[in-house]
Amino acid sequence: MNKTIVRIAPLALGLALLAAVPGAAQQYDQYVALGDSLTAGWESGCLVQRNQVNSYPAVLSKIVYSGDFEQPLVSEGPVTNGSSPKCLGAVFAPPTSISIEPLSEMWNPLNALLPRPYNNLGMPGAEVGDLTSLTSVNPDGSDLEKISALVLRNFPGSPFNDTNAVQQAGSLLAPAASNALLTLWIGNNNTLGASTSGIVVPGVTLISADDFQQQYDAIIAGVPPGVQLMVATIPDVTVIPFSTTIPPILINPATMQPVLINGSTVPLLGPGDAGYPCTPVPPDQGCALPPGTLVNLPASSLLAQGVGVPTAAGGTGLPLPHGYVDATGPHAGVLLYPDEIALLQQTTDAYNQIITGDSGSGAVVVDMHARLNEVAAAGYDIGGIHLTTAFLTGGIFSFDGVHPSSIGYSVIADWFGQALNDQAGKNFPHVDLSTILFEPNPPNPGTGSSVLSGAGAWGYTYGMWRDVLASTHKDAAAIALPSVSAPPARRMAPVPAAPRTVRNPHRHDDF
Repeated sequence: MNKTIVRIAPLALGLALLAAVPGAAQQYDQYVALGDSLTAGWESGCLVQRNQVNSYPAVLSKIVYSGDFEQPLVSEGPVTNGSSPKCLGAVFAPPTSISIEPLSEMWNPLNALLPRPYNNLGMPGAEVGDLTSLTSVNPDGSDLEKISALVLRNFPGSPFNDTNAVQQAGSLLAPAASNALLTLWIGNNNTLGASTSGIVVPGVTLISADDFQQQYDAIIAGVPPGVQLMVATIPDVTVIPFSTTIPPILINPATMQPVLINGSTVPLLGPGDAGYPCTPVPPDQGCALPPGTLVNLPASSLLAQGVGVPTAAGGTGLPLPHGYVDATGPHAGVLLYPDEIALLQQTTDAYNQIITGDSGSGAVVVDMHARLNEVAAAGYDIGGIHLTTAFLTGGIFSFDGVHPSSIGYSVIADWFGQALNDQAGKNFPHVDLSTILFEPNPPNPGTGSSVLSGAGAWGYTYGMWRDVLASTHKDAAAIALPSVSAPPARRMAPVPAAPRTVRNPHRHDDF
């Protein structure tokens, strides 16, 4: 405890000084944010009020906006057996074990009767074209239509029917255009959906650069003249903990250390892809994953059943599933082969060239791609605390492994504010990060749940995966999993029974 107190004191002093300079600038008379789940404030698997108040636009509004920043707030309630997205929380088992569980879930809208559009028009699951194409939706339709009905309220019978996100933003911005701010952070799901579903297919989960250009141009064309526009680039989706936590080799769940057979690590099994064709050697039905393959967090549940583990190491010999598309639609997988990673990165670069080159004269650019790559490589220091992108323990990302934590969103808000200072000649203060660092953001109510069956050593269930797909992939993929008819007969290395806790090899005294 003494160590924690000693570290907090210089941190609080440092943050106080940081927030004091530079002095406050003239605030904008109107502020609207357009985007997807990263704008909405989706965190740890859900979108609820305690997360939304920490969304990057809500935090940014406190230093740049003089009016009331309204959001489509959602209440939070106990976990049910329904399909509503679940809010994840950490369960600690001293001294070093952590598991994640659904502790609450999204319930009902809190301010649906607001007589004007919301300031935060971030729509989880939205891709770049959805900001202009979604004009009239079925509130009982697809996941994206349900979100549109919540955020835009553009369903039949509503006064906002037949309007899209850009039009609603314009209706708020136009009257105050000479002193109004619009932040636009969209396009993330155009690569993130492909990554989280494991389906990296041009024309299916990745649109062409020409199509991206046309759809992004349509958004820019709807911005009223005179409005200060801020655009943000798309992060590299291959550096988020959803894809970087599980290594492509077998790990002993008791020690979280690599399993060695004859002195060598044991690669996990996959079915191969076009760039890495697979010819299995019986009794295994899959082939060793090539170095550089990313294994997404939902593989945890399968590894717990021996899927992806060679028979020589006590597994089933079945390959981990690779995403694919057939006549029935997209089917999610848990692997990203090196050729797919390269395609995702090349596509991201092409989209970012459009964002930075097509933003128009006078637009402020926030290079989120570079910023998050820097954090992934070196972490982020605030006073005496070192934050990283590590799953569960790093502090920057939330418990779904995809979306930032409240701390992460506040850091992002500060990046936006400082970009206004650097590129638009403003003098806004830094975001006050001390409050969010020292006030936990637990699910409420913490009623607990027992849906961790089969979660594996990293505690990531299929239900959590479905919620991630709904927030990052507008055409939610079905989850087709290998069938495990019987447990493996022989086990040279332990395969965890469910549920298991996550052993934390990077324990930090302050978290």
